[in-house]
This record gives sequence, structure tokens and C-alpha cells, in this order.
Amino acid sequence: MKFERFVAKRYLKSRKSNKILSFISGISVLGILLGVATLIVVVSVMSGFSDNLKNRILGANAHIVINRVDVSPIDEWRAVEKLIESVDGVTGVSPFIINQVLLTSRDNVSGVVVRGVVPENELKVTAIEKYMTEGYFNDISKMSPSEKPQIALGKELSASLGVLIGDEVVMVSPFGKKGPFGITPKMKRFEVSGVFDTGMYEYNSSLAYIDISQAQEFFGTGDVASGFSVRTNNFDKAKEIAASIQSQLDFPYWSRDWISMNKSLFSALKLEKYAMFIILTLIIIVASFNVISMITVTVKDKKRDIAIMRAMGAPEKMISGIFMKQGMMIGITGTVIGNILGFIICLILEKFKLISLPEDVYFMDRIPVKIEFTTFLVVTVCALLITYIAGIFPARQSAKLDPIEALRRD
Repeated sequence: MKFERFVAKRYLKSRKSNKILSFISGISVLGILLGVATLIVVVSVMSGFSDNLKNRILGANAHIVINRVDVSPIDEWRAVEKLIESVDGVTGVSPFIINQVLLTSRDNVSGVVVRGVVPENELKVTAIEKYMTEGYFNDISKMSPSEKPQIALGKELSASLGVLIGDEVVMVSPFGKKGPFGITPKMKRFEVSGVFDTGMYEYNSSLAYIDISQAQEFFGTGDVASGFSVRTNNFDKAKEIAASIQSQLDFPYWSRDWISMNKSLFSALKLEKYAMFIILTLIIIVASFNVISMITVTVKDKKRDIAIMRAMGAPEKMISGIFMKQGMMIGITGTVIGNILGFIICLILEKFKLISLPEDVYFMDRIPVKIEFTTFLVVTVCALLITYIAGIFPARQSAKLDPIEALRRD
């Protein structure tokens, strides 16, 4: 053990003659500990929110969505589908028809977005089957025993309509046929074959799936598609793959990746994460003032020891090194315990539903946590750096103490 470290460790130990040093040392450790733990927990929760929201969005949506700029139907959609499939990085393509309708049950009515898809293709581009709480997604391509087409509803939509598996709903389109008494809305009966829960209230309350052939027939569009959902082999490279698809299809097609479609949302989450990191780092900065106070009080209390060491030939660098190491011991102790405490809190939040969240506001029912090694590393480096900087000034002042003057006054 080096001399500086040995002396610094001795100075940190409690002494009956001066308990104020022990008290300040404890407060310094506690301040850094709480700052580090709080910062780790908050950043992990913010990362969890972002990651959870991303998974929810990608669970119900594809990595890339393609349609025409004027949102008009795509006639030769099979040829376009093959062209998209030929692009490197594309692992699945699913055509869809999307429109707004009214769904009515015996007692309730709700405006929804109905999405006509090819079930086997849709399962290749989204994780909707994983979110089915009742029934199977492929059932929408079948007919019921009573020869009614099938429909899958979101969990909240099913509850608001008051329907269960096997119940009947009526789809109503305001764009019907013109008759002698005006426009007659088009209506069709469907049987509920499945209920899904994506974890996002927006989708659960306003989205329904039917087979694409039923959508084409109901809306009278003929053999067309509104657009395509595309899955890639790496969602982080969706932007580059979307650009490749755009260059292949060219105008009037519009290729958008999931990041650009949710850019404002993820930008806000990223900005909030950085802002919280900076604000909570102030806790560690405030705690570092305790380190300054602790070193200052130690220097004042150990003037005689410093004077003796200086008189024996100890250089200024050695004296300042003693108090720098004393400050760093405080910082390392607080940071290590803070990391452990932060990790334990994150594990508890991850395993147990301690705090419930309104699902219609936060798109999730509990606080999400994402434990990342980089979070602990960055927080640890920041905490130790702040502690090191805090100890520089009082440590240097200790080395400038005049040994003759200190011994004379003692």
C-alpha cells in the first residue's frame, strides 16, 4: 500500500477526539450514493420507456410502410409486391387496405380503422399473433359456421362494443350507394373471431383486422391495395432499406420507415432522457461539495501532521495526493454502493408491479426498466470525475501549508 493511500485511509477512520470528520465523511458517501442510485434508476426507466414503446409500435406495425403519395389505390399491387421483395434486407411484404368505418353491436357503436390484410403475410411483418389474447389471427381469412366473415378487434374496442368471441358486429361505411333518398350507407355483418392486446391503448381501442378480400368487396375497390407493410432483417437499418425501396419504386410511391413515422415521439423521449441525466447529475455535483468540506476540515484538523511530514521532506505532490486519495475513496465508496443500490431498485421495478400506470396515457400498465451496462458505466465515470475535480482545490491548498508556521502555532 502506498504511503498516500495508507495515510488517507487512516484519516477517514472515526476518532473519538473528532467525530465531525466521520460525520462529514458519512454524509459525503451518502450524498454520492443517492445521486448515483437515482441517476441510474431514472436513466434506466427512461430507456425502458423508449424501448417498450418501440417494441409496442413495431409489434403492431411494420418496419416500413409503402403507399402512393396521393393515397390512391395500387392496381398492379402483386407486381409491386414482387419488386419490394427483391430489395436487399426485406424479409416480408404484406399488402393492406385501410379505411375508416363504424362498428356497431347490439348496444354500442364505435368509429374504428379497419385494416384488410392477407393473414399469412401480415404475420411475417408484424408480431400481431403474439398479442392475440383470444382466438387466432389466421381465423379472419375463414368463414363462420353461419357463413359470416371474421373480424379481429382490439381489447378496448371489444370492451367498448360489449362483444366477445362468436358475437356479431355490423360494419358500416358512410360511402354507400346513391338512391332516391340520398346516399345509403353500406353495411355488412361480421363475427368476432379474435381479440388482441398490443399494450397500446391507441391501437387496442380503434383498430380492427379483416381479410383483404372482404375489405376489397366491402369498399368496392376491386383487386387493389392501399399500400404495403414491410419487415426488414434489421429494424435499425430500416431507414437505409426504405431509401433502397424508394429508389426501386420511384414516384409516385412513398416509402417511410418506422423511425421517420414516429420521429417526434422518439426525439422527445431522447431529449427528455438527456435532460433528466443532466439535471440529476446536479445531485452528484451538490454531493461533491461535501467532499470539499470534508477535505477542508481534515486539512485544518491535521495541520500538525502535515507540518511534520513536510518537515521530514515530504514533497507537495505527496501531501496533495493524500487528500486527493481521501476524496476519491469517498467517491469510489459512494459510487460502488450507489451502483449496487440502483441495480437492486431496477431489478425490483422490473420484477414487481409496484407502480401502476394508466394504459391510455403511457401505452403501458407498469414502469418499464431497461438495465444496460453502458448506463452504469457512464454514471460511474461521471460520479468519479466530479469527485476528482471537487478534491483538486482543497488538496492543493493542503500542500501549500507552511510547516514552520503550523508547528509554531501548534
